[in-house]
Amino acid sequence: MTNKILIVIAAITAMALGFWAASHLKSTEPEKVSAVPPSAFHGTLLATPRKIAAPALIKDDGSVFTNDDIQNHWTLVFFGYTHCPDICPTTLNTIAQAKKQSPENFPNVLFVSVDPERDTVEMLGDYVQYFDPSFKAVTGDKKLIQALSLQLSAIYMRTPSAKDDENYLMDHSSAILAINPEGQLAAFINPPHTPENILKALDALQK
Repeated sequence: MTNKILIVIAAITAMALGFWAASHLKSTEPEKVSAVPPSAFHGTLLATPRKIAAPALIKDDGSVFTNDDIQNHWTLVFFGYTHCPDICPTTLNTIAQAKKQSPENFPNVLFVSVDPERDTVEMLGDYVQYFDPSFKAVTGDKKLIQALSLQLSAIYMRTPSAKDDENYLMDHSSAILAINPEGQLAAFINPPHTPENILKALDALQK
C-alpha cells in the first residue's frame, strides 16, 4: 500500500472522527449559520461552526492550553513541526506577511506541533517567534495532539527515513484553520497560501 493511499485513508478517518467529535461537543445553544458565501475565499466554510474542546496541551511559555486561548478573538491554527523542510516555514512566513499588511485586529496564530518527540517547548517558542513575536505554539502528549487534530479534521502521519530513524518526516495537512471568537472551527483556508488570500478569507469571515 502506497503512502498516498494511506494518507487518503487517514484523511477519511480524520474527517469522520472530527465530525463525530463535533456532534458530541454541541452546546445547548443553537449553532450559528454563517452568511458568508463559500466562494468568498479559497477554502471551505462550515455552515455550522464546530465547537472545540481544547485538550490540556502545553504552550511554548510552559502554561497549559485551555479553551480560553481560543475564545474572544479569532485564531488561525496550523499543524506542523519544526523540522519541516518547506511547508511549515513557508506558511508561517506567509501568515506573518499577511499580518504586516493588515496588523489591526489580526487573529492570534497558533502552531500545533505534530512531532512531540523532537519539538520541545523551548524549541517551539523560538521557532514560531522567529516569524512573529506574537505567534504561539503548543505541544504535549501524542494522544492529546491527536484529540485536537481529530476535532479540527487535521491529518498527519510519520514517514520513516530510509537512512536514519532520527531524520523522519511528518506528512501533515496544509490548510490553515480559522477558529471564531466563540472557540468554534469556522473555516479551512486552503493552499496555495498567499498574504492576499489569507486577508481575503479573514475579511469575509470577520464581516
